[in-house]
Amino acid sequence: METVDCQTPEELQKFFDALAPGVLFRGQTREYLRADGGPDIRTSFDRHGCIPSRMLKWWHYSRAILSTYVKGFDGLTDLATDQAILQHYGWRSFFLDATEDPAVACWFAANSYRSEPCGEMIEDCFEDPLFVARQRAWYEPADDRGCIYVLSRKALRARDLQTVDLVEIATASGRHRCLAQSAFMVGPLNGPLPDDCIVTRVFAPSSVFRDYAAQSPELTCEALFPGPTVDPVMAALLSIPWVKREVDSDGIGIDFFDRGLPLPEYEMKDIRRTGQTTAYYRRFWLADAAKPETLLAETTFYLTEETLFHGTASGDLIFPNLTRVLRERTSVALEIDGLVRHPYAANSGQYGKGVYLEAHEDGTMFLTELAVDHFGVRPGGFGITRGCYFRVDDEFRWHRIDHPEQCDCGREAHHAHHLVFAEHFEHALKEREFTQIRERVFAAADVDATSDPLALEWMD
Repeated sequence: METVDCQTPEELQKFFDALAPGVLFRGQTREYLRADGGPDIRTSFDRHGCIPSRMLKWWHYSRAILSTYVKGFDGLTDLATDQAILQHYGWRSFFLDATEDPAVACWFAANSYRSEPCGEMIEDCFEDPLFVARQRAWYEPADDRGCIYVLSRKALRARDLQTVDLVEIATASGRHRCLAQSAFMVGPLNGPLPDDCIVTRVFAPSSVFRDYAAQSPELTCEALFPGPTVDPVMAALLSIPWVKREVDSDGIGIDFFDRGLPLPEYEMKDIRRTGQTTAYYRRFWLADAAKPETLLAETTFYLTEETLFHGTASGDLIFPNLTRVLRERTSVALEIDGLVRHPYAANSGQYGKGVYLEAHEDGTMFLTELAVDHFGVRPGGFGITRGCYFRVDDEFRWHRIDHPEQCDCGREAHHAHHLVFAEHFEHALKEREFTQIRERVFAAADVDATSDPLALEWMD
């Protein structure tokens, strides 16, 4: 690969002008080298590792958000677009960031990322006080020698590495982060980027890269990282319910909450008070709230961690253990320790709490969502939504059938994910992961099956 040193913005411009079309750029404030002296360019997963539970939750919300806001998004096969949300909004992926705009690359080569935890005392919609912890992020001018890598798309293709144009992620309104950065995803990558994919390494003082980027006045941190009023993806991520931080001591008598998905916030404004569409989850189980007069009074509950809700499955829909349980118990609820925010319902106070299954007398099976109203720190009413109906064959395979009372929302991905959750349930039943803790209530071994007394009091 070629190495170029530039000492002025004019020299940078001359270099960029001479490049062949179709290259990509990656800007860094410093170069990382392998033991043999070559550039060590790795994905965030390769550098930081994977936390499976966090990854699955990020991935679930990534697909749900893209399916809601991006027309034609295929959440089953479009891996790079899917992982763009993880990479650009605060988590990790198997892809590298790149851009087709050399000015954007210069901006990232001239500015260093910084973050710090912070918190504030706020009030929810009922004026109940609580403390929220957040991650403030910003970029500050670097004072060193930056680097830009010029990548060859042809060489990347030869290595079977995708170059996915994220500008094609078109939302109906607003301006998301990938569009603002003219972003591409390169990968998936296992190990460092091969040297033959790098055409040139361009070095320059940070100030020179900064001066070049400044020729495009729209390149500011605010523009490259739009806030939730502009970016619908960021707004959806910020709407995910907060989660109470569990501590051993009594503390100071006020509850602390963390974001359901921790993510860096560049537009850090004081919250002060939040509205009814912001939820602060403290552990409660509908199994404890299903009194004799409620819809779920005779339902058998299986309590599980939130992680079981996320992820993928084989899709073969063969559920022998689940079918047998339903035929014995008629109705079953698989309840998670958490709340699920659906991006298309971000302006409502309703959240998912698991799935509900019911065996009908004619042999059909009913599958739908366990739902709860939740405003601020207070849970409210609960029940089930309209769902889908299935016929079970002799091999215990479930087949979707039409039914007069089936849900007609048109959100097939929403109902398809209930089947993913059902398959996870089937596996847990097969592995005998649940233990009975009282009448009609079973719990997985790693679950805290106790409810916050205050939450149950509000539900009464």
